[in-house]
Amino acid sequence: MTSLQTRLSAGLIVTLAVLTLSAVAIGGYSLRQLAEDFVAARLEHDLQTLLAALEFDAAGQPRLPADRVSASFHQPYSGHYYQIEIPGGELCSRSLWDMDLKLPPLATDRFTRAFVTGPQNQQLLLVGRAFRVEDRPVAIAVTEDFAPVRQGINHLLLEFIGIALLLFGVLLLCQRLIVRRGLAPLEEVRRELPRLAHGEIAQLSIDTPDEVRPLVVELNRLLALLDQRQRRARHALGNLAHALKTPLTALIQLAEQSPPPLDSSEWDDLRQQIRQIHALTERELKRARIAGSGAPGRRVLLEGEITDLVETLRRIYRDRDLQFDIQILPGSGFSGDRDDLLELLGNLLDNACQWAGCTVRLTAGASSKDVWLKVEDDGPGCPPEQLALLQQRGTRIDESRAGHGLGLAIAGDIVEQYRGVLKLGRSEVLGGFLAEVMLPSP
Repeated sequence: MTSLQTRLSAGLIVTLAVLTLSAVAIGGYSLRQLAEDFVAARLEHDLQTLLAALEFDAAGQPRLPADRVSASFHQPYSGHYYQIEIPGGELCSRSLWDMDLKLPPLATDRFTRAFVTGPQNQQLLLVGRAFRVEDRPVAIAVTEDFAPVRQGINHLLLEFIGIALLLFGVLLLCQRLIVRRGLAPLEEVRRELPRLAHGEIAQLSIDTPDEVRPLVVELNRLLALLDQRQRRARHALGNLAHALKTPLTALIQLAEQSPPPLDSSEWDDLRQQIRQIHALTERELKRARIAGSGAPGRRVLLEGEITDLVETLRRIYRDRDLQFDIQILPGSGFSGDRDDLLELLGNLLDNACQWAGCTVRLTAGASSKDVWLKVEDDGPGCPPEQLALLQQRGTRIDESRAGHGLGLAIAGDIVEQYRGVLKLGRSEVLGGFLAEVMLPSP
């Protein structure tokens, strides 16, 4: 794909080129109109002068006193001509010599302006008007050679084009510098990415323009999220390894002894340790099925995700025939990570399913300020003096159940990550264990 700098530069170059061409075209047209208006105004003045000097002789023929006519009308082919027409005759300037002008139709209420071809193919600007003088219809036209004016305009336009091209080049340099300076923060972010990959920095700098800062902030948030997940996974693996250490040590000791008789008590011990390892492994696989997969940072609706999660738990605990009482406020959403939501609810619900007699209740909702979750069961619950121990890693109140005490600790880590609150206690409705979570909305 074309770089952003190239696309911006190309767009600015096209825009500047269009503006420059438009300025030259509009400037040229305006100059021609200005020159034409100036010459036409002078010709209108000459026409009024001729009209004031016009007389008729005894025969009714028009005449102009020589002293009232400009000298330019006497010089042959000077470009300054006049022609006066009356019914049955006409009066032409001496500068026309023996030629006549072809006049366009002239109106009586306004001046007529037109370009005509004169002697020696001169391009003449003509201004004319029809009058009534001494009750006689009279048409007067005055012209001036417009070629010198047009040449002057063309020369001025060439200079204007040269200046415009020079300014165009300067603007191109300026816009290139502006684009580079404007994209410099993106280049700084690009240089930070390899440092981030090598672990030299923990996050990207947020000292960026307002348009880029939301992207950088979101990247930093995802980096922090991935780092927290990695720490949780490392803690979980460490605790799992610790939980497996004891049965593995016992297996090694049994393996180093001489083969016992088939009816000895060592075989019972061996089977017990193997079953414990199998139970621990199955529990971790079950949690993996509960958590599932999802896109990081994706906002999710509670109702859909909880419904899928409960269906998974039904399949896992199908031999228990548990009843799930789910109450969710319509439209409630979680503005955090889907995986975190599933892992949090998965641990709380799995814990409730493991200890429940027959009923697990989940109540959830969300507002503009926070998201709240409440998981209850009708199991034996937990003594109040032991509630504080449940969020410590590896702590188990009842050693008769399979597990290694990580579920509630992981849930506590997730709640702490979102600066929320996790409360543990006894359910007033079902009489068993209660886990209540309050998460502030980002």
